[in-house]
Amino acid sequence: MNRMRQPFATAALLITSMLCAAAAQADGGSPQTDAAAAKAAGERTSRFVDPQDGQFDVSEFLEDARGFLPIPIVITEPAVGYGGGVAGMFLRPRHEVGDEGWARPDISAVGGFGTQNGTWGAFAGDASLWLGGRLKTLVGAGVGRANLDFYGAGLDLPVLDQGVRYSLQFGGAVAQASWQLAPKSPWWVGARYVYADVDPTLRDKPVFPNLADRVRVKVSAPTAILEYDSRDNVFTPTRGVYAETSYLASRQSLGATDDFERFQQLLMGWAPLPSRVTLGARGNYAWSSSGTPFFLRPFIMLRGVPAMRFQGDQAASAEVELRWQFHSRWSVVAFGGYGTTRTDRRRDDLEQHVGSGGFGFRYELARKFGLNAGIDIAHSPGTTAIYFVVGNAWFRP
Repeated sequence: MNRMRQPFATAALLITSMLCAAAAQADGGSPQTDAAAAKAAGERTSRFVDPQDGQFDVSEFLEDARGFLPIPIVITEPAVGYGGGVAGMFLRPRHEVGDEGWARPDISAVGGFGTQNGTWGAFAGDASLWLGGRLKTLVGAGVGRANLDFYGAGLDLPVLDQGVRYSLQFGGAVAQASWQLAPKSPWWVGARYVYADVDPTLRDKPVFPNLADRVRVKVSAPTAILEYDSRDNVFTPTRGVYAETSYLASRQSLGATDDFERFQQLLMGWAPLPSRVTLGARGNYAWSSSGTPFFLRPFIMLRGVPAMRFQGDQAASAEVELRWQFHSRWSVVAFGGYGTTRTDRRRDDLEQHVGSGGFGFRYELARKFGLNAGIDIAHSPGTTAIYFVVGNAWFRP
């Protein structure tokens, strides 16, 4: 229990201290008289109080060109252990399109993190809308090292529960452009390009023969994308649907180490229920061809399930969440999910199954943007994890 309380206290401390520091920096630091200092203190306080309900709110601060949301990265991911970091999220509301410009602002982020098992990373990215909102772009880059355990199905090993410890030194970038088929249409078509350079190294003496070790892998993959997006808000939706169909093809002719394909179908939806309750559901299916690097093979993605723990040629998962806004800006959430993988072998097919569930809370941190933040506690067989959530657990810009 003490291990579970520690990340929450850390998150609260980081949010409080960094918001205060950011506010002071944005307002300058020149000497002032006592009266001017008192006035400035009052102005700083009002920037974090919503005049509509008198509650703590960062909307006004975020819409300032120098304002940003400091996000503590509190990591309790079972696959990499405890750790932390910080990210800065810059939101630029598109004032020319009214309320939609707040529900779908331009977003930039930069940050870094590290964990107790030596995993670390640094990243930067931007998601923006252009030409009256009909052109959507996404760019990002990152470097780091991921120390992860991979299991039998993902490595084509005869024993499914045998973990193999790898260190993946990586660097990569992504660029995407999508076009809205008609003004106000929920349909988008686009293309994404992914480049990655990964150097996998075994952290232990090989238990099984023919495992990849110090074999540099390069991915160079254009991806075709079809999107449907009717969400009322990108951060914390209360109604609407988001779906993405993508087909990735990595090719040696473009600089990749091997040819392989990967297909993914993502579907999420939200619906308002009586008594200020929102029902959310998410489904995900992924398939990869032979030749796919072991660290890119599909895996079950559920809160409470360690990343990469359940891999296969195919992976599918579904999760349902109920969010009840029971008082003012405060909400509680309950969620549960189930996932399965399938791996085709010469003599038989291997399947794995796992379920998870949990609960959490949210606070509406920026009313104008519809942005909530909070903590989730999730459990699956043998694992309990805590997640610091900004927006929603299934956030897609």
